[in-house]
Amino acid sequence: MGRNVASLPDGYVDQLTREADALGLSRNKYVRQRLEAGRLLFQSSDKLNTETLNGLIDQDSAPTIDNGLETPEGDIADKLLANLPADESQALEQDELREVVFGTRAEQMEAIETALRELNERGQVEPAFDGGYMKTNE
Repeated sequence: MGRNVASLPDGYVDQLTREADALGLSRNKYVRQRLEAGRLLFQSSDKLNTETLNGLIDQDSAPTIDNGLETPEGDIADKLLANLPADESQALEQDELREVVFGTRAEQMEAIETALRELNERGQVEPAFDGGYMKTNE
């Protein structure tokens, strides 16, 4: 499925872990998001693409990335195109693409658990007697 692409010093990995924890993300997801942000801004060259950067910055507020690295419904094709290499020798298999778009199985399960917990706290879903969840009548 995934492959290691780099080796990093332990201190740097610890820093990445702390930053990911502070955002409530897994280290893998945090690193993938930052890598993708860099790829978008440098667009596979050694020069910062200032046009892309300026398009992401709202001039009236703090800089934000409005296209997000989470994949909203309907943007799967765009996410796939953004991550597919042009070089056949670097082609990605469907399992690798699934992970790029939706995250690892563990990250998917974590997102589902978080969403269910929030929906439960708002009274919109509840655990079913035999397992699973169901919508409430409210």
